[in-house]
Amino acid sequence: KMSSATVLYVNISGVSSEILKNLVLAGIRGAIADGRPYPHALAETPTSFLPPSDRSLATNDEEKEGSEQSEPDAKRVKRMSVAKAMQPHVYELNPLLEECAINEDDLDAVSNDYFSKYDIVVASNIGINDAIRISNAVAVKGGKFYLVHSFGLYACAMIDLGKNHTYREEMGKDKLSDVKKVEPYKSLEEMFQIKLSDAKDRWHKNGSPIVYSKYRTILHYYSQKKEWPSAENVDDFIAVSKEFLKEQGMDENYSGEDDEGLKSLALTATAEVSPVCAVMGGVLGNEVIKAISGKGAPANNTLLFDGTDGGCKSFILK
Repeated sequence: KMSSATVLYVNISGVSSEILKNLVLAGIRGAIADGRPYPHALAETPTSFLPPSDRSLATNDEEKEGSEQSEPDAKRVKRMSVAKAMQPHVYELNPLLEECAINEDDLDAVSNDYFSKYDIVVASNIGINDAIRISNAVAVKGGKFYLVHSFGLYACAMIDLGKNHTYREEMGKDKLSDVKKVEPYKSLEEMFQIKLSDAKDRWHKNGSPIVYSKYRTILHYYSQKKEWPSAENVDDFIAVSKEFLKEQGMDENYSGEDDEGLKSLALTATAEVSPVCAVMGGVLGNEVIKAISGKGAPANNTLLFDGTDGGCKSFILK
């Protein structure tokens, strides 16, 4: 299964580039759908495929407006997409695999049929509506969908393996259990319908885990404003997020007292830290391999990483 599988990466991030690296080295083909402009989209993204010096040089070339290069060359740099910039580096990593397929269209222009032809789709830096659309499209033909985002010392992954996914649990050396189904199963769309106040387990009796709440707060702001939280919109983010938390049945200060928690979240909402990306990328790479092979109990349906204690835990939305 692994030799015939292809994983599609939508909008490359620090975490998804780590997953891509790990799986390509393991012999699993990758494809990239990312029409965002290079280098701006990855200017602050930690990725081993595109060293910071390369991205810095490209940025400087653009800022020079072609002063030290011909006009056609300057225009060519401006038109380059992230997918195109990544393509040769992915092939260089494992030349035994065929060239990495790319799609340079804007995400809105990519059809559902395109997504449905892939076994696994790993997406980052997209909003709730796009995530649900892609997840539903992938599920049509039994594919798996992973939505992952890292922000400061935290990271969250939401996983939709499809209602028919089966696996065999490892019982010891060379021993596997009978075929099992993932239970309870919730589609990505159903996960987003669960209020934060209802996302509980025996360790979280007053509402959802703080890392998950932070991620949902970030996604909500993006869905409302079509921009990610940042230093430029921190006051608006605080106001919108407080209202969202109340709508979700949570205390408006759930993320911290005196607005400091939400302010900090706004400042780190798109800040990716290399060690966090490496750890979460390693964990999710392993999860993808389990999903493809059907060997080993998969994470269901949310993975949460907290860099303050180094813990990566599964949390089930049900």
